[in-house]
Amino acid sequence: DPYFVFSQLHTHRYWRWVSIMSARSGQPGINSQEYSSFPIYTTSIEEESKIAKLLSLLDERIATQNKIIEDLKKLKSAIIEIEYTPNTKTTSHIGNVIEQISKRNKNNAIQNVLSVSNRQGFIKQSDQFENRNVASEDTSNYKIVEKNDFAFNPARINVGSIARLTTLEKGIVSPMYICFRTQENVAPEYIDFFFESKHFYCEIQKRLEGSVRQCLSFEGLCNIPFSLPSLEMQQRIGKRLFTLGQKIKTETDLLELLNKQKQYLLRQMFI
Repeated sequence: DPYFVFSQLHTHRYWRWVSIMSARSGQPGINSQEYSSFPIYTTSIEEESKIAKLLSLLDERIATQNKIIEDLKKLKSAIIEIEYTPNTKTTSHIGNVIEQISKRNKNNAIQNVLSVSNRQGFIKQSDQFENRNVASEDTSNYKIVEKNDFAFNPARINVGSIARLTTLEKGIVSPMYICFRTQENVAPEYIDFFFESKHFYCEIQKRLEGSVRQCLSFEGLCNIPFSLPSLEMQQRIGKRLFTLGQKIKTETDLLELLNKQKQYLLRQMFI
């Protein structure tokens, strides 16, 4: 069965074999003669067809799951672009709804050092740098961030290194970060999703400064045009997008389980 053979070319055993063959020749890749020497498992055509059918159905399910996630992400992006496209009648600036914070960690009272990742948001610094402690021993000059506070790396905001603290009550970040929080009439989650919009990214590019490493200052952030609906509408939009984000996470977790299931079956069938 062709799919039975094809499936064996997606196993760890196959990739280990390719690595060994490449190492022997001293060059990356393998030639056609070497390729044809890869040992494959065979059984009766009936059993091969059953196994191939199972793996084919699993591959179809994985492809469907990828499509579900892709469509959900497109939906979320579309909603963000609709909700956050500036309206000239109501446009203000971000600086009117946020305030900078720079409270310091006096006496090293807080030990929870955080970083801002462009993929995961706020994470423990030890997780970002693979359990290496890159923080200074004296963290008294580090800035304190509390739940719903924002922080961004001025030199990496153009790649998405800006986040809101949601999973912890408190932590500290390096002095290089710019930290701020929203004013009372603004829902933090509404601002949070604005930072995912194309409009925000385009406005960042206009305000980056520096010849060697381009950075965004707090003043530059404050000057970005921003539309602000009523607090009730802000909360409604934020809740809708948050729910959609949770749905994407659930579907992504399911995709990971499906891929693990496939790899498990391949390992058990083709040791």
